[in-house]
Amino acid sequence: MYYSPKACSLASHIALEESGLAYEAVSVNIRNQENRREEYLRLNPGGTVPTLGIDDQPLTESQAILTYIADLVPERQLLPRPGTLARARAHEWMNLISSSLHVSYRSVFRPQTYGGDEPAAMEQVRRQGRKNLAKYLALIESRLDPASAYALGETFTVVDAYLFVFYLWSYDDRLQCDLPERPRYRALAERVAARSAVRKVVARERCVRAYDLPDHIPLDDAQGRNASVAGAGSR
Repeated sequence: MYYSPKACSLASHIALEESGLAYEAVSVNIRNQENRREEYLRLNPGGTVPTLGIDDQPLTESQAILTYIADLVPERQLLPRPGTLARARAHEWMNLISSSLHVSYRSVFRPQTYGGDEPAAMEQVRRQGRKNLAKYLALIESRLDPASAYALGETFTVVDAYLFVFYLWSYDDRLQCDLPERPRYRALAERVAARSAVRKVVARERCVRAYDLPDHIPLDDAQGRNASVAGAGSR
């Protein structure tokens, strides 16, 4: 599983750890442009993460990877079973995250993606991106049921792993904007962060790039160092 620390690939990284399947985690650090190397572009011409290698076949796009992993281990209940409304709700959540929430962040972090290289255009994209981000964070907050432990009820699913990534992003210094209060989203993120598999994955990624976490989501460094050695290999 090819990932970049704290990128959207964190969700797939968590899903694999939660699945109990044997895997190898391979860092492709976007901050260092490792995703533009010829070796990686042969695997994924788009240069994006995550990429999941399955018997020499690459699978890309977070929702596809999350669904594939969950369906490999139905006994783990990482997604509701196919053909149910609960399954449709899971994809409703993941589509909202990928098509709206993620795009809003990208507009702020990489406005040239939509505005080109002209400074005024990039600034307009950033400004609108911040507005959109506030709107979609408020929407997510309203959709989370305070009576439920997780997004789909009382069972952790890959939807929660996906939501967790973008909660972390909401504390990025590059946003430079006021965001709506999100106590339900915070409670979900704290619940996800307390899971053993999540702590292992975050610790492993932080050994590659020491990214920050919100103060209310602590990580024990000693446990992190041990987790980076145990479990799946990484490089």
